[in-house]
Amino acid sequence: MLKINHEFLKHKEGQILLLGLILLGCYFILVLLFALFYPNYLQEMFSITVTNVIFGRMAGLSIGVASQMNTTFLVLFNLFIESIMVLILYPLFVLSWKKLDFVSYPPLSRYLERSKKSADKYEPLIKRYGVIGLILFVLTPFAMTGPVVGSFVGFLIGFRHRVTLAVVISSTFIAIIIWIYLIKNFEETLVAYSDRLMVGLLIAAAVLFLWYLLKKTFHQKKL
Repeated sequence: MLKINHEFLKHKEGQILLLGLILLGCYFILVLLFALFYPNYLQEMFSITVTNVIFGRMAGLSIGVASQMNTTFLVLFNLFIESIMVLILYPLFVLSWKKLDFVSYPPLSRYLERSKKSADKYEPLIKRYGVIGLILFVLTPFAMTGPVVGSFVGFLIGFRHRVTLAVVISSTFIAIIIWIYLIKNFEETLVAYSDRLMVGLLIAAAVLFLWYLLKKTFHQKKL
């Protein structure tokens, strides 16, 4: 899927990707530690991770608040997840934009292609307002906005890697705090329906995965 060599790691993109993969390894170590010492929290961790990756920040935070997870841990855990996503997908996007033969996994390649179109769409607007525009873009919880696509746009408008990642990750931290504060206004409702919320989102994730498999199978038969 990914082709990494020593020469590649000398480049900035390779170093960023390596950092993202190291943090991903730390995530699995954290899951293992929770499985051993805090098994009761393991379901919430997986639910938050899956919903954050598939449905976005607000869905993951809603589950955390509904589960009455410690606020500080919830903030840091979501920041950790979103930082991993940015540090892995951002360098892959840059490499694919430069037309380097590095990503050979079709679903990931298609995701990057869709992201290019979305980043192209927002690039002129964000470029007009610079760093402030990028911060507001990351704070927005709508589809195809947020830290990952925001980092792509930062690259397109010419920000250095260091500036793009600093703005995106710090804005993500601020956004998480703001949305937890807003979601907590509905905390009683979320707690009352927490089990249904987690089951519903996981079912939706399973349906989306099944749809992807069926679409892939149909496409292969068509070929």
